[in-house]
Amino acid sequence: MDCPKCKGLMQLERFSDFFLVFYAWKCINCGAVIDRTIAENRRKSLAANATKDVKEAKDVKEVATAAA
Repeated sequence: MDCPKCKGLMQLERFSDFFLVFYAWKCINCGAVIDRTIAENRRKSLAANATKDVKEAKDVKEVATAAA
């Protein structure tokens, strides 16, 4: 897996707290950590931005058509 930040090598690492243990991908180069929650939130954010961009492009096209 490649790091989305620096394109470095990611390795699976175990993280633990007093009551919580989880696994996440950690970049060997920059130290970025990607776990399931981070990945889901990024997916949702990218999907929302894509929908917003499509809507804005449609609005611009409608305005251009109306002006012509």
